[in-house]
Amino acid sequence: MPNERKPHQMHRVSGLSLTIQAALAGLLAMGSTLVHENAHAQAGMTGQPMERDGLDARSASQHYDLPAGALADALARFARAAGITLSFDPALVAGQHAPALNGTYGTDQALAELMRDSPVEAVRTGDRGYSLRSRPMPTQRLETVTVRGTTDSTTEGSGSYTASGPTTAATGLDLTLRQTPQSVTIMTRQRMDDFKLENLTDVMTQTPGVSVTRMGSYIEYGARGSAVNLQTEGSRQNSSGYTYFGGTNYTQDDLADIDRVEVLKGSAGLLTGYGNPGATVNMIRKRPTHDFQASGSVSAGQWDNYRASVDVSGPLNQAATLRGRAVALASRAHGFMDGEKTDGHLLFGTLEADLGESTTLAAGVTYRKRKVSGLAMYESITLYDSAGNFQGWKPRSFNPGASWAGYDQTSINVFSRLEHRFANGWSAKLQASHENIEMPELRLGGYQDSYANATRYLDTLNDNTSLMFDLKGPVEFLGRTHELLVGAGTSEMHSSFGSNKFGDSDHRKKQHYAYGAGRFSLLDPLNLILGMRVTDYESTDKTLYVEGGSQTLKDTGVLTPYAGLVFDASEDISLYASYARIFESQSAQDASGNTLDPREGVTYEIGAKGEFFDKRLNASISQFWMRTDNEAESTGQKTPGGANAYRAVSGVMRRGYELELSGEVWPGWQVQGSYVMNSSTLSTASSSPKRQLKLGTSYRFAGGLLDDLTVGAAARWQSAREAHAGNIGIEQSAYWVMDLMARYQVNRQLSLSANVNNVFDKKYLAGMSASSWEGVVYTWGAPRSVMLSARYQF
Repeated sequence: MPNERKPHQMHRVSGLSLTIQAALAGLLAMGSTLVHENAHAQAGMTGQPMERDGLDARSASQHYDLPAGALADALARFARAAGITLSFDPALVAGQHAPALNGTYGTDQALAELMRDSPVEAVRTGDRGYSLRSRPMPTQRLETVTVRGTTDSTTEGSGSYTASGPTTAATGLDLTLRQTPQSVTIMTRQRMDDFKLENLTDVMTQTPGVSVTRMGSYIEYGARGSAVNLQTEGSRQNSSGYTYFGGTNYTQDDLADIDRVEVLKGSAGLLTGYGNPGATVNMIRKRPTHDFQASGSVSAGQWDNYRASVDVSGPLNQAATLRGRAVALASRAHGFMDGEKTDGHLLFGTLEADLGESTTLAAGVTYRKRKVSGLAMYESITLYDSAGNFQGWKPRSFNPGASWAGYDQTSINVFSRLEHRFANGWSAKLQASHENIEMPELRLGGYQDSYANATRYLDTLNDNTSLMFDLKGPVEFLGRTHELLVGAGTSEMHSSFGSNKFGDSDHRKKQHYAYGAGRFSLLDPLNLILGMRVTDYESTDKTLYVEGGSQTLKDTGVLTPYAGLVFDASEDISLYASYARIFESQSAQDASGNTLDPREGVTYEIGAKGEFFDKRLNASISQFWMRTDNEAESTGQKTPGGANAYRAVSGVMRRGYELELSGEVWPGWQVQGSYVMNSSTLSTASSSPKRQLKLGTSYRFAGGLLDDLTVGAAARWQSAREAHAGNIGIEQSAYWVMDLMARYQVNRQLSLSANVNNVFDKKYLAGMSASSWEGVVYTWGAPRSVMLSARYQF
């Protein structure tokens, strides 16, 4: 329990000094493997190589969930699951590796997937019998072809904590993590499923390099000492303006419709235009599958937390040229604070149609509905009031918000995408989306307030609209192959509300832009990436209850350049350096109610990246420097309209380094973790942790008594931080939080899971602040909780 001290001193939440030692050891059975069911060979078998996409493969389709590992072991597990006879010489597959097999496959397709990286192939020896042989060597020498990856970066079914496909996060070009000259973290579907990271805040809490701050019910994400930008498949979302727009719209969104979350660290002006320099969080939706798959899951946990979902995907015609996917979800939860309750619903549907061999049209809609009560949006727990009087510590269950505070929210996001692949390797994509979020009434108030004194925001509306086009492909110049990208688009974010106490407000941001980028092969090991974006933007803030409260910022021809250099130092390791800019029109106001000038930021980054174990493991180390001008720094005062007042600070420096690891370090052992250090010249920097360590890991046993059991742990540590105003303040010492998980695959279809969050029931502060007008306030972090779940795959 925090110690009580008199005013003029800091209050400290003492952290347990935990030393966590974990050792994962496994004995891998090496040697001969022979799987037999002693089935009689049928006459007339020709011993021809199997057909990967033949009718026999489709007719035998079933769902598999097998871990990566030694090929001999993987084939043995598969033969048992598929009910086939598989005979082979152990020397033929000695020392070879098989990828994870997670999804619906025919028998032939599954075998081909398991042996995709091996010089062997399967041949049929009977109705349910197979044997292995070496692949025939080609009789003609082929010219070496360099493949730069495919556009399929789906993580669902990979079983991995890293991405094997390309990402467009930094430049719009299809680059692997190693080829991207900026820090990029990808939270895969497997990582989210293992640790039940069900909403965006759950994911950000365990994302390397990202900090999560909670003040009452309001949640904010930060990276490298700055706020982050939110996107869905490149379409901007309004996470700025008045804080509750981001706080209520996205932070609690369930991610049942999302395949992965990509986080680009640092400036991202080339693709985003205006925004925050800390990071850009981009959510990528699930897509329809060519083969049928379906799953349902239910879970129950602490504080009456219940959730049920169903996910169905597959072809809608025999040729699979029309595919669809539907996800439905319902959830209900009482938070750990008294009176806190959330009901949520999600419906997601999408279709993909192949209009020809080279053209695909996709469209879909996401519908969300959420009802919240016991909301503490602007309410934190007071430790010292504005006069410096100590108020005492409250229990973790104390809710500073009124029981009647809350909202009903409806969100509809409609999206479409048209892609065409030209014969010369070029591709074009046109993408459009429109999101509408409505709240008829948002009720705010403290626990001592009556409903008659509520602050009510009426007809709150948030719209995000975007239209984007890009064209990219290879070009030959001076005997070398280069890649070019050109694009253009327009977007608008609009939010408005009326208030029973403060009048009406309207906020709008528009931008029209064009950009280009290229990846130029200077030498075999050296690539230069250059890009430029030109943006016309307009930002309007109308606060009608403040005299002179209408502010319009407009600029044309704003340039945001990008440059990166990647040198392949070896077969597995690349060195890189990059330069990126960003700008941000601000809604922050000074004490007189004047809107601050746009913030401008630049990020410099150098580092090294590696791909190991046949690209199953990614590692990186980076050093970054960030400079921002017109940075909004809180003054601890209020604007004439009652909002927090800020002042513009130029020449703000942030610097630090990051180490990150993600992927498979041993067959069946997945790891994702990072160590991050940030420092800043801002006077408020001490309220954010300077150092963070996050590590998530899981291990799936194969064979023996623990066969089909997966266990894992996710630990996060952060250094001390503090907040103070005058001679009063609060300090949170460094602390650890650890989560545990276990999953057992009962059979091919059914798995059972248990997750424990904050297993040691660590008592810590999730947020704190201090100012002359509100005193010192804080919010507790969540106590220990347990969740049990079951998943059935059809």
